[in-house]
Amino acid sequence: MFHRLCLLVCLASTTVSARAGIIINEVFINPPGSADDIREFIELLGTPNMKLDGYAIAFANGTQQKLYPAGSIPPRPAVWPEIDEFFSLDGLTLGPNGILVLGNGASTAFYPTMLPDSNFKNWLDIWNGGLDTPGNLQNDGCNTILLIRQRPGRTQADPGNPLGLRWGKDIDCDDNLIIIDDPNFVQGGNGDLDRGGGTNPDGLPTLDLVGALTPEDLSDDLEIVDEVSYEHDQGWEYDVDSRLVDLGSPVPGLPQRKVHALDDPQGFNPDALTRVDYRTKGPGWTPAPGATGALPNGNNWQDTATEQWIRGDSVQGTGGQGGNPQWFYSNAANSNPDAIQPYLTNVPLWLNDGIAPDFNFAAPNTCQIMAGRLNPFATPYIPGDTDRDGDCDLDDIAKVRAVFGDDDWVFSNGWPGAPAGNAADPATQTRPWDVDGTGDNGIEASDLQWTLNFQGSTTGRIVGRTYDSTTPETTGVHLNNPADMFVTLFAATHVPSGNPLNALVVGDTVEITLRGQVTGNPILLAGQENGVMQFVHDVTMATGGVAKVTNIAPLGPYAITRSSLIALQGNDGDLGAKTINGYTTSFTLGLTAPADLYRVTLSAVGQGATTVSFARAAEPKFAASTPRGVKLGHAADNGNPGGVSYPVVLQLVVQEGQPCAGDVNGDGRTDQSDLGILLASFGLVVPPGTNGDLNGDGIVNQSDLGILLAAFGCGT
Repeated sequence: MFHRLCLLVCLASTTVSARAGIIINEVFINPPGSADDIREFIELLGTPNMKLDGYAIAFANGTQQKLYPAGSIPPRPAVWPEIDEFFSLDGLTLGPNGILVLGNGASTAFYPTMLPDSNFKNWLDIWNGGLDTPGNLQNDGCNTILLIRQRPGRTQADPGNPLGLRWGKDIDCDDNLIIIDDPNFVQGGNGDLDRGGGTNPDGLPTLDLVGALTPEDLSDDLEIVDEVSYEHDQGWEYDVDSRLVDLGSPVPGLPQRKVHALDDPQGFNPDALTRVDYRTKGPGWTPAPGATGALPNGNNWQDTATEQWIRGDSVQGTGGQGGNPQWFYSNAANSNPDAIQPYLTNVPLWLNDGIAPDFNFAAPNTCQIMAGRLNPFATPYIPGDTDRDGDCDLDDIAKVRAVFGDDDWVFSNGWPGAPAGNAADPATQTRPWDVDGTGDNGIEASDLQWTLNFQGSTTGRIVGRTYDSTTPETTGVHLNNPADMFVTLFAATHVPSGNPLNALVVGDTVEITLRGQVTGNPILLAGQENGVMQFVHDVTMATGGVAKVTNIAPLGPYAITRSSLIALQGNDGDLGAKTINGYTTSFTLGLTAPADLYRVTLSAVGQGATTVSFARAAEPKFAASTPRGVKLGHAADNGNPGGVSYPVVLQLVVQEGQPCAGDVNGDGRTDQSDLGILLASFGLVVPPGTNGDLNGDGIVNQSDLGILLAAFGCGT
């Protein structure tokens, strides 16, 4: 039996690495005895407070049979690959510590290990498509637990979708009937999620669960954000990545397998799965002895599933809270001669190599199966660790910035038609993610904010939250309440000509510098500073044809996050500019004095009056986040920061003014174009090769015009 995991989906770009903002963390599939009815759970882990709108859990059962006697179908067998359970996550959020537990127990009373910072939801109350009532997880045969998003068809939020229900409880997920070479048998299913176009055992077309039949429309392509799967006997499991590891391995239990396939433990069908690593590990994993890997250096792919999960049988312990039982991985001996480890629990090899930390097989009940708290063996999950190297640093910030603002469209790495392919190194791919708490997977300003907040973190934890015990964290990242903050923005103007704003002339330049300061609840404590880190603004001019935007530049340590997002409005910027954006990695700017954020340069282009105003960006993708530093200009009203005072509206008046000496073409300036007109008008003969360079300095400019004007008794 094979056990498989998938954690790959690609966005349009294949040059930037990221990781999912939410993962499957622990699954208790088969608690012993009657506890199966009230103790099962699926635990998710990700960015604290993350919204899960659009996400869903699909528990796909692949049965224990692939081949059926020829001529026996139809009728369809009673047991057939299907979505055994389906849970829409619309309306749910991860807890303040990043944990959400879905369980078949009625309340947290059935999960005594739950922490107050972890969220809980009884899955019997979750929308599942409406074909059947929710129940218990199928623990016989092959199972695949998928965390999906952007699924085709009807959803809780889109009940009228013309495709109908494609993802829901009791939907057949692998409905093809395959004719094989052996005339005595036919094959039920092909081991892949249906992509439409095939024929099911009843002679009808299969459903398109992946969205592959509409390659020109990427909006309905399935995202498989995370997956863990295992096979029992001869059934199917639905891992979606075709990359291979341990090529040619002679080691029993470690044969050639897909990159996300858990190795075969032999001797048991796991009751529980616990993730202990999610990261891409640099140069990859050393393959099994005698085998080779598919990476250029001969190693296995970085995210080989063997090195990520504890899985095993479960046993009941004693001494639980409030009379509730405790559950542990079984350390009983496994007599199967093909087992990789001689126990009814298998762990990653790096948890059993003699180097701490190591899993303790020497005594019973040493590793508890705990809903709602982190496993002590797990590597840290760090929001913003986009290259999955175990910390959040400038490399991660650069990766977020590189794809900031791209449209929210994705390619599943689970089907060969994906433009990104399904055989690429995960370290060079961009996967679906949502670093912040907004629930979308588009890369946006709030994602960058979360990454900025966690820079330098190696634990991924927030001070004051509970993760693996009831004791709040005393070290980690500080996230201050943005509702307590107030920021004042100031606008400073400069006109190089010296003309006032109400007496500009055509051709005048107006420089407007926007500054910001935290004037309410500035925090100066080391490690908690809440200075201005990010801005996303719109600049609007009420009347066109008076002035236009000619330049936008970040100031000081601020840098533009994504220049392509800035959009001039009206005729070449004469109505302003939208989504002016920028950021800094510093937490301290704007705490004790106004900090220069950016400068907008205007050029007066026509007579008249207009107003210039600054406001938060209207673009809805820029949602609020929970920062340590402050973000200015989100489109939501839910608190980042609690209050902002924008500059007063600027009044600009462009007048006719006094005629400009030498302004032959009437553009408000005396420059080289006027020189050309004058030269032609007076038929002035200049020495060959000078082309109007009257002072011999090698260029034709205003000084040459001055010489010419002086020759005719005029001045500039």
